[in-house]
Amino acid sequence: MERWGRLMWRIGAGVWLGSMFFLFFVIAPNVFRVLPEAMAGQLVDAIFPIYYRIGLVFGGLLLLGAAVSVGTQRVRARWVLVAAGVVNFLLVWWADRILAHMTRLASTRALFHALHQRSLIIGAASFVVILFAVVFEALAVD
Repeated sequence: MERWGRLMWRIGAGVWLGSMFFLFFVIAPNVFRVLPEAMAGQLVDAIFPIYYRIGLVFGGLLLLGAAVSVGTQRVRARWVLVAAGVVNFLLVWWADRILAHMTRLASTRALFHALHQRSLIIGAASFVVILFAVVFEALAVD
């Protein structure tokens, strides 16, 4: 069972980290540079709901994988992965809720910008949590 748990954890963490990296470092810096602002906004509006669904699905998979592995060897390391998975899942869920509020606001409003700032911080926190957990899992010895 530990092998299946590790596989689920690694697939979930890998896909979610890769998605975050691609969005933050490839798509986001270029979309507003390449497209007119109105088109860029439409593209971002289309991408982010899918992005957060990916985060919830693969965040759930990495959490499930960590939970499945808890009863096996390296128990302390597995609890760290479960905790990271729970924190990540809650952060992604929170950012998804913020996005739901943002879509009802004009992008010129101060509240929109405040929520956008918050979502960026949450996204960065999610990235750091999962990156830490991946490194921890690779280096952990119980």
